[in-house]
Amino acid sequence: MTLKNFLYRSDILIYILFMCSLLSCSDLSTNGPISEGELFIKLHDAPADYQQVNVSVNLVWIHRAGNNTNLGWSIVSENSVDVNLLNLRNGISEQLVLNKVTVGKYDRIKIRFGACTVVENGLEVPLILNSAPLLEHTLPYEFEVLEGEQTQLSFDFDVHRSVGKNGISYRLTPAIRVQNTQFCGWISGSIIDTAKVIIPSTIYTSTGIDSVSTQNELMTGSFQLSDLPENYYSIRITPVDSITFRSVTIDSLKVIRQKGTAVGVVVLDRR
Repeated sequence: MTLKNFLYRSDILIYILFMCSLLSCSDLSTNGPISEGELFIKLHDAPADYQQVNVSVNLVWIHRAGNNTNLGWSIVSENSVDVNLLNLRNGISEQLVLNKVTVGKYDRIKIRFGACTVVENGLEVPLILNSAPLLEHTLPYEFEVLEGEQTQLSFDFDVHRSVGKNGISYRLTPAIRVQNTQFCGWISGSIIDTAKVIIPSTIYTSTGIDSVSTQNELMTGSFQLSDLPENYYSIRITPVDSITFRSVTIDSLKVIRQKGTAVGVVVLDRR
C-alpha cells in the first residue's frame, strides 16, 4: 500500500467516526433511541393504634410486562426513605420515586425494606421482617409509562393490617393498596358535635376490592380519604368515643378523577 492510499483510507475512517459522533450512532440502529416517560410514586397511610410506625424503604424496582418473574426488573429508586407512616394522613404523603423510565407496560413493583420499628406505650421495638434483615415485597399492579408523560402512583400503606403483634414481638407483613392517582379523586370534610367541638373519629369506605380509612385531625377536625377511583361511595364515620356519640353513614358520594368531593361539616349527635 502506498502512502497516498494509506492516508486516503485513514481520512475515510476519520470521516465515518466523525459522522457517527454527530448522529450518536445509536440513532442509526433499527430500534432508534429509547423513549422515556417519568414515574412518580408517593406513600401515604391508613390509621392504626400505635404511637409510631417507622419504616425504611431502601430500593424500588419495576417489572416490564411480558418478561418472566426473574427478568425484566429495573431499579427506579435507590434513595433510602425513612418515615413514620402515622404522619402520612389526610392528603400528606412522602415521595418514594421520581425518575425517568423506559416507555412501556409494567406489571409489578418491588420494594425493599430496611430496619423498621414500632412505638407503643412509649417503647420502641423492632418490626420483624420475615425473620430476615431485609424484606423484598412484590406488589402486582399493571400500569403504563407513556413518552414525555408522568405516571403517578400512590401506595396506601394499611398499618392496621400490616403490623401484627405476637406476645412482645411485632411482625411486618405489608398490606399496600396501589392506585394510579391520575384516575382518582378524594373525599374530604370535618367532624364536630352539636356544641361545635371536634370529635376524634375514624372514617371508612370501600373501593369494592379494598377498604380505605383515615382519622380526622385533632386540631381542625378535618379529614381526607385520598386516591379513590372514580365511582360512588358510602363513608362511615365512627367516633372514638362511641359511648357518647353516634356513628353516621353518608351515601351516594360521587368521586370524579382529579377532583375532590366535599361533605362539609359533619355533626355527630350525642346518644
